[in-house]
Amino acid sequence: MSKKTGPTLRELEDELLARVSARESLAAWIRYRDVGLTPAIHHELIIRELEAVERGEVTRLMLALPPGSAKSTYTSVEFPPWFIGRNPKTSVIAASHTLDLAERFGRKARNVVASREFKNVFEFGIAEDSQAAGKWESTTGAEYFAVGVGGSVTGRRADLGIIDDPVKGREDADSERSRETVWQWYLNDFLTRLKPGARQVLIMTRWHEDDLAAQTA
Repeated sequence: MSKKTGPTLRELEDELLARVSARESLAAWIRYRDVGLTPAIHHELIIRELEAVERGEVTRLMLALPPGSAKSTYTSVEFPPWFIGRNPKTSVIAASHTLDLAERFGRKARNVVASREFKNVFEFGIAEDSQAAGKWESTTGAEYFAVGVGGSVTGRRADLGIIDDPVKGREDADSERSRETVWQWYLNDFLTRLKPGARQVLIMTRWHEDDLAAQTA
């Protein structure tokens, strides 16, 4: 009859080193999560820039990539939990062209913060009384708020503001009225909610030369 044994000392040491690395590096965090992501060259560049955003070396980051390039996976799903992990009392506002899409990203980010891997690395998780997909808090007081472009962010402040695809596609991008609506929302709602020194990340596919990327450049 075989006797069950626990992890070896080497395995425990490797796990500890992996957790320390995951806390310090977004790339290591993604490896530690082990969810099947294999960053391509452009993803590695995105990861490096997002790490610079977290350190405060870059306060405004713009990522313009085509559809299907997994830009949202790294920027709207993997990055916010890691940012919150390293800044446990921070606030995040995450916007997309519709509330439904924004909440979809919010749900995925929330599930990461609620995961065993997150607790292993950062030693906290999701507050039990605040777990809605688009509005949740951590046990340390970090806040995440998802909003559709055009939606109200009154009463919210953010240390990190993310806008992921502010327009649905070419039809909206070609509409002067739609572009102006996005721009006015950015100026009057989103921008005014950012705290002094807050970081901004804009991720989008560029469909028009006078889009939000051009207007904020």
